[in-house]
Amino acid sequence: MGQGNHDLFDEPVLQSIAKKYGKDVGQVILRFEHQEGIIVFPKSVHEARIKSNQEIFDFELTSDEMDAIRTLDKGKGMHDPDAPSVAQTLLNAFDVHAND
Repeated sequence: MGQGNHDLFDEPVLQSIAKKYGKDVGQVILRFEHQEGIIVFPKSVHEARIKSNQEIFDFELTSDEMDAIRTLDKGKGMHDPDAPSVAQTLLNAFDVHAND
């Protein structure tokens, strides 16, 4: 949700939710994705950000908050998991084999 869309960090809905829980907007986005069942691999080389990314399990967004966040989706995601090249790229990047 947050990748490539830095405007989200200024979104009043997310800022309000972050303030309520004493979190930052990035943590709210990660928590939202976790509750949606989305597998996310947050990355950072900064120790403070790595720690922050792990601190999303001590609060839970309400269903109203989840709905409010869903309305922020503009349908302009940066990643298309169904793009033709994705499967081959993943197969080439990892040692994936079937158990025969």
